[in-house]
Amino acid sequence: MDVVVLSMLMMYSRNLHPPKTATFALFSLLFSSHALASDLCTAVTPTTDFSAYKGQTIGQVLFVRNDVFDLEQPNTYWFHRFANRTHIITTETTLQEDVLFKAGDQLDAESLAETERLLRTRGYLRKVEVRVSHQCPDQQVIVTVHTWDNWSLLPKISLSREGGESRSTFGLAEDNLFGTGNQVNLDYEHDSERTSYLINFRSPNMFGSHWGLNTRYAEKSDGESYLIAIEKPFYRLHAPWSFALTLDQDSQDINEYLLGEEANEYQKQKNYFEVQGGLKLLSDENWVQRFFIGATHNDVQFKETPDTLFGTPERRDLSQFWLAWQYLQANYRQMFNIYQFNRVEDINLGWQADVKLAYLAPMLGADDHGWQVTASAYKATELTADNYLLTSASASQLEQAELSQTLLKSHLMWVHKLDPQHSLVGQLSYQYGNDLFRDERLSLGGDTGLRAFPLYYQTGERLALATMEYRYYSSLSIAQIFDVGYATFADVGRTWGDNPDLPGSSGDQTLYGIGAGIRLLSSHSSRGTMIHIDLTKAYGGDDDLSGVEWRILAKRSF
Repeated sequence: MDVVVLSMLMMYSRNLHPPKTATFALFSLLFSSHALASDLCTAVTPTTDFSAYKGQTIGQVLFVRNDVFDLEQPNTYWFHRFANRTHIITTETTLQEDVLFKAGDQLDAESLAETERLLRTRGYLRKVEVRVSHQCPDQQVIVTVHTWDNWSLLPKISLSREGGESRSTFGLAEDNLFGTGNQVNLDYEHDSERTSYLINFRSPNMFGSHWGLNTRYAEKSDGESYLIAIEKPFYRLHAPWSFALTLDQDSQDINEYLLGEEANEYQKQKNYFEVQGGLKLLSDENWVQRFFIGATHNDVQFKETPDTLFGTPERRDLSQFWLAWQYLQANYRQMFNIYQFNRVEDINLGWQADVKLAYLAPMLGADDHGWQVTASAYKATELTADNYLLTSASASQLEQAELSQTLLKSHLMWVHKLDPQHSLVGQLSYQYGNDLFRDERLSLGGDTGLRAFPLYYQTGERLALATMEYRYYSSLSIAQIFDVGYATFADVGRTWGDNPDLPGSSGDQTLYGIGAGIRLLSSHSSRGTMIHIDLTKAYGGDDDLSGVEWRILAKRSF
């Protein structure tokens, strides 16, 4: 085409009055893409059913990018306009890098659906639609990618004073730097014992290669922390291979609690390095089997702090070589109001199973020879048109010298949709542990369950929890900033089977709690945080919890 255009331009320079046919050909070549979209093609009703276009060719891929706020909506104010003017909308190049098809490809419904799901994992996008928009001659179609941006510049300010100690945090996070989809975090934190500075950069898809990079560096008054992670994931069902390399050195203060009150503190230092690769073994149209091989260095040490009253856990090194197998069945359904609300959720109704066998290797630094087996499975089932059952289970067995550690977990979630705005949600969890590490014991309270009780109110090696919740997803939106939902709930649970000499071991009493609250979803934010404001009443436990209390939590789910 370039040669033809050049020849015609040379002819035009020699003759100021070229033949009409040549002029027409020149303009046809120069503006063929515009003609394809506007003059020769017919707009069609967008649909998620692509069967009518099976076997046709994608003639063009168009992008329609929408800003954070729709200024045509009622209750639009100056800050909505200001937000749109100061926000850099996601660039077309950034979107194109995640698209799994291109002009000239034969239309494949699964590639369009996978592209939509992949784009929805990007927090800087609030909504995504990939649709056939035009029918063109010669069995060609135009596919249009519609996106709606989230607000991605998020300041962090926190000032508190408790027990005569002050704590301050200032930070800034940009989840869509210059519209490229890259993330940058800057944090400063200061309290009575330490000061820290942190910078983090993450690129989920570098230059359209589907390689991801995540880096973090923190300078603390009591040490340094850093992370370097490079990954090429299985970004689509039939991707042929994957690779990941992670280097992580981190330190954090760990608190142990007794009935919700801090009883002990120590510092946990982790030195972690892992390299792994994965290959697609077998596959069919909607399932795949994958094989992984890797090596992990995992050294965890503990140090006392000025608030250490009951000693620290023992140092451990679980470095290992490992093999893993995965089975994934893809049967995705676009749903609403399962884990969140007012957002499309891609729920897989197919099976997913993982098995991993590891050999603990002293040559990598492990304390002794040993082995570890882990397995997990997940399945979501549509029982009826309005009833869904989401189940998961996992098991881990670690054998090393005198250590024989077992951890079994199971979770069941039932969702009954009364109508589009009302639902009942019940959940059952049971976890069984034996010889668990002291810093990895099971706990209840706060955002880990039993919402009427403080965080880590009970701790042990066994855990049982049952909850029932009524949810109302209202149509109320506060200035397009928060979507509002409501909930009433009842929780019952307990932990048991722990060492009574350890701090945080809080007996075997069954605890009950009821409550009602408001859910505020940050609907146009890249973090999608949901603020839980609950009024709760606890039954059982300490007498100090006998009254009604307000609790505020920030979570990613309803």
